[in-house]
Amino acid sequence: MVALKGRLALLLVLAAFGIAHAAVHAAEPAQTWSIDPAQSQVQFGVRKFWFAHVRGTFPALSGTLHRIDTHIGADLGRVDADLAVDGLQMDDADERTRALGTGFFDAVRFPSIHFDSDPFPMGELAAGGTLRGMLSLHGERHPVTLVLQPSDCPRQPLQCVIRVRGAISRSAFGMRGWRGVLSDKVELDLRIVIVLPSSMNAAPPDLRPDVGVPAS
Repeated sequence: MVALKGRLALLLVLAAFGIAHAAVHAAEPAQTWSIDPAQSQVQFGVRKFWFAHVRGTFPALSGTLHRIDTHIGADLGRVDADLAVDGLQMDDADERTRALGTGFFDAVRFPSIHFDSDPFPMGELAAGGTLRGMLSLHGERHPVTLVLQPSDCPRQPLQCVIRVRGAISRSAFGMRGWRGVLSDKVELDLRIVIVLPSSMNAAPPDLRPDVGVPAS
């Protein structure tokens, strides 16, 4: 009788392990797409002296979009994205030099920017929604909340540019230079293009810039 109870207990343990193992594997990324650095970018704008703006662009946004199939059947995604700080583009060469210096991005000490999102419903790539995650910038790492814009291709959102907008406080990331000259609020506009299989025949995305990144 004792031996029978022992065998039953062992079977229960093995069954529980098998369920947990299956759940873990079901939650692993089911599909991964690369972000196309040749067509993806981040634009930013900061108000200057309350009537003008400083704007810049980080080209070559790279990273991945993961689809996660959970054991409860939820269709979730997650984004990991990276930027090289020294890739910054600005119209004014002197402003670019100051932006890369110690008073702002400090590119020598902090050469990269990284964002990893929380899981979000994949359907929000079409309908729009909230994109939360952790931003690593200027040696600091803090939670941020961005906004996924509704897609121009609601049936196939990965075939169009994925637009994400939001704002951060630069002082929260230790970027306190140019106080009294530049606003603390930095407006962000991300344009993400996904590398798709050629069989999907994705049309070339429209990356024509807006009049400017909104800033307030």
